[in-house]
Amino acid sequence: MSRAALFLVTALVILVIIGAIIYYGYTHIGKETATPTVTGAAASASPVSTTTRTAAASTTTQQAQSVIKIGTLRGGVSSLDVILAKHLDSVNGFRVKPLFFTTTLDLANAIAHGDIDVAIIPAEFVAKLREQGSDVVIIAVDFYQNQAIVVQGKENITSIEQLRGKKVAVFKPTGTYAMFKAYMEAVYGIDPEKDFVLVNAPPPQIVQAFARGDVDAAVIWEPFVSKLVADYGGKILVTYQELWRKWSGHVGDNGVMIVYAARAKWAQKHPGLVEKLLTARSMAAKLWDENETLAEKILEKNYGLSPEAAKLCWKRLRMETAKTLDEQLVRNILAVWELAREGGYISSSPESLAKGAFWQAGR
Repeated sequence: MSRAALFLVTALVILVIIGAIIYYGYTHIGKETATPTVTGAAASASPVSTTTRTAAASTTTQQAQSVIKIGTLRGGVSSLDVILAKHLDSVNGFRVKPLFFTTTLDLANAIAHGDIDVAIIPAEFVAKLREQGSDVVIIAVDFYQNQAIVVQGKENITSIEQLRGKKVAVFKPTGTYAMFKAYMEAVYGIDPEKDFVLVNAPPPQIVQAFARGDVDAAVIWEPFVSKLVADYGGKILVTYQELWRKWSGHVGDNGVMIVYAARAKWAQKHPGLVEKLLTARSMAAKLWDENETLAEKILEKNYGLSPEAAKLCWKRLRMETAKTLDEQLVRNILAVWELAREGGYISSSPESLAKGAFWQAGR
């Protein structure tokens, strides 16, 4: 091949390469860097549209308003355990923010100062709060008295009379102790302060003292009752339900123990949220009563109970499934308040504390 022909071939090859590069750039690079123009319906659905931003802000505000701050005592069984375990708050369109307190005083301060919206507390504690000026209202009953007097299984104690002169563990700052005093005086004519050797301690220390054999008996509630019986050889001498039936002022088969109580102003401002909470609580109560496996898993996981203690606790603790209060429940609670008054827990008459104390129950 001549030098001229070689030069011509080389030039043609170079031209082909340059043409290919120009074609590639036109068909690919331009398309990747181009910004498409959106029109019509697609433009109105753009993420930066004012409508979408407004809707998002509205949703965020609604979610913030749907949070219910619920306070409860640490170590206290309630339907809240099931609500949280089965996400019944989300099912009913709200979210629970649980707060756990070590003492009733801390819980009382929290609801009085508006740090929580709802408290899960003993019925007689509501009377004390109202007596002290807190505007709290009972919105639902959770369950009934499950307290018991538990004695050492190795001792042959078969009657209350045999406890005279014996060491009995109690926790004095509670309504449970006040009602214990009232029951003993009304049913047996016994003054616990004089006739028993009282050992005052909070529940965990009561369990330890009972396990060591330092006390002969303990006045306590669930899940501690089941723990003493199943794990430490205790024996139930008498239950509060049995004592309730013997007390002349009783209403119904058993006295109310635990209730849901709300700040009145919050409940009046958010009746829809109260309704959703009541629905979730009722659903949780039914699940607890009907699903032994679920309840026992909660008791083992949340409260450290042995399988035997969990099984006993579930049998002893039945939830109230009614969604709302009725006149019978109100009368029952007022009777509980009277029992607490007789035991010195409150000084006011129940009727003087009842006005406005019961959510949508005609009071």
